[in-house]
Amino acid sequence: MTTLPTSSFPPPSSLRFTSRNPLEGRALPPSGWWSLIQGQGRKSMRQVHYQLNQLATVLAAKGKGIDVYMSQGIFGKKSRRTVDLTHITHAYVDLDVYKTQIMSDGKSIDTVARMVLLDCDDFGIPKPSCIIHSGRGLYLKWFWRQPVPSSEAGRAIAINRALVQFFRDFGADRAAVDMSRILRVVGSVNSRSGNRVEVLWTNNVDGDVLRYDFNTFADEFLRPPLARAGVVAPTRPVRAGRKDAPWETVEQQQRLGRKLFHRADWHLGVLADLRRLAELRHDSGIVQVAGAGRQAGLDLFGHLGACQLAMVIPAPQLPAEIEAWGRQILPDWYIDGEFSRHCSTLLDRARQAAAGERAQHGGKSVSPNWTYNKDTLIDLLEITPAEMRQMTRLIDGDEKRRRDREAWRADHTGQDRTAYLAANSVSRDKPWKAEGISRATWYRRQQAVAGTG
Repeated sequence: MTTLPTSSFPPPSSLRFTSRNPLEGRALPPSGWWSLIQGQGRKSMRQVHYQLNQLATVLAAKGKGIDVYMSQGIFGKKSRRTVDLTHITHAYVDLDVYKTQIMSDGKSIDTVARMVLLDCDDFGIPKPSCIIHSGRGLYLKWFWRQPVPSSEAGRAIAINRALVQFFRDFGADRAAVDMSRILRVVGSVNSRSGNRVEVLWTNNVDGDVLRYDFNTFADEFLRPPLARAGVVAPTRPVRAGRKDAPWETVEQQQRLGRKLFHRADWHLGVLADLRRLAELRHDSGIVQVAGAGRQAGLDLFGHLGACQLAMVIPAPQLPAEIEAWGRQILPDWYIDGEFSRHCSTLLDRARQAAAGERAQHGGKSVSPNWTYNKDTLIDLLEITPAEMRQMTRLIDGDEKRRRDREAWRADHTGQDRTAYLAANSVSRDKPWKAEGISRATWYRRQQAVAGTG
């Protein structure tokens, strides 16, 4: 194992995790499913799903074979679909350095790994938790301090995409950002090179591999480049409707508890809201529409959900992801029947977008994928104010202001609205009305009485 400098980033808390994976240092959830994929000859792969408590045993028995891969996410069932994801354990980037000019002059893979770490130092990027030689290229992995729930899948994808952008000169694979990604198992053999997959370097601090806090990492790493370099960069207006409104800085948004916008985070959040809406409206969580509009109602839910996935999932994986998601909230008879036909145009558009084709809309060149803004989604789905209280993305201005007031009250009083009113019964009872005087006059009288007392 090559010895390289450890990270200058501060060590994590003293909490230690015992990884169930004998070959890596991930912090794993207590349960879930993962997938092992093994080559079966030219262009043939065999995938088997295992429970998480079988990880060490399976890898010890099968992890040293030829062309062995494993899923990088943890899933809720025998699946490797993003919609079935339950936990994320790390960020990753796949560097195809053998395709770049970097290795054209005969540099060794160890030298390239050192160059990666030097770039991290020079540009203020957190060093990976480990660097793995994939047999030809490099895997860089940043382990999270604890398993991250699937609700953060959008930000996790955004982190992977940002890493790809940063390491593009090292041949970062732009496709290797999704949550259903598979990477080679440490100890297996890469048939293309004959080399064994091995850990080149681990970022050890106090005898343990360095793990990062996901939220801190995301808040810092996903900031605009100027802000990350110490320069405050504007993002968007504080309020609409004021031409002279100042711009919120990244720091102001973080202080208000707001996440910066990331496309994948938004679309997967809308997908979660659709699932929650189905649960609120139907005891089974499966959309049931009666009457003459049954087909149209199912088509609407299916179409809007598929549109969100089309903005996040690579086109080759999209049909299977859409079907897996549809079975979570739509009747099987509909999925097995009309749903695939209904999605055919959407899938064609996704393939066009993946090929770089553009469409004309309103005189502008746009992506062929269907997109809907938040207000349109709320109107189409007829989401009520009561339902919006259970949503994370599909909320209108009134619900947003209500949440802002609640957040302000909790921040300044430590109470929610109910507790605040209970502790301030005067505001609720309005005794000045019974006396036929103004609120200000009533308070002045109370202050006068208190002063003479």
